[in-house]
Amino acid sequence: MAVVFAAVLFIASLQVGAEEDYSVLSYAIANKIIVIDPGHGGIDPGAVGRNGTLEKDVNLEISRRLATYLGQAGAVVVMTRETDNDLADSGFEGSLIERKRQDLARRAAKAQEVKADMFISIHCNADFSPRWSGAQVFYCPTSEESRHIAISIQQELRRILGNTNREAKPAVYFITEKTSMPAVILEVGFLSNPQEEFLLADKAYQARLAYAIFSGIVKYHVEEAGE
Repeated sequence: MAVVFAAVLFIASLQVGAEEDYSVLSYAIANKIIVIDPGHGGIDPGAVGRNGTLEKDVNLEISRRLATYLGQAGAVVVMTRETDNDLADSGFEGSLIERKRQDLARRAAKAQEVKADMFISIHCNADFSPRWSGAQVFYCPTSEESRHIAISIQQELRRILGNTNREAKPAVYFITEKTSMPAVILEVGFLSNPQEEFLLADKAYQARLAYAIFSGIVKYHVEEAGE
């Protein structure tokens, strides 16, 4: 298994042309409990691209790829959802807003229950204008650890993808307010941008995104350990 994982990461590092391949230091995340939260799901599609790409599907595919990288590196991975569903009660009778709050609260509760070391929520961005593009990481403004994680992941997104100059930024989100561990929200790109929608629906690009996120997580732990 270790040989297979090394081969997978070697191929991934060749694909991204990494100047500094953090995958060789992936032991830094061994036994870390990392919760991956693929945003939306079920009756909630999230953003919808002009060509019909659904955010909930993109989020789940990237999250699955990321879970594979992290798990094979020795991390304990927990996903808030693994299929096309949300976490609200199936027979929920309240408003859509109330259903969404229950869904988000249960995602955060799942991370609390497993005593996660890190919470990563994967999303796609959208805007009324099609001009905007680029992956970006957001973090809770009151958490210094979350800021460091966000910066590390953002740096790797910029380096590996080569198509975003965005910076990690503080922002207040319901779900990160409900978690006690370091947490970040990842907007992997804009479905409202036709070119980026095409990329986000592409399996190879999804793998690059997942690898960049993985590399950023490893980078953070390596720097925290002073290695």
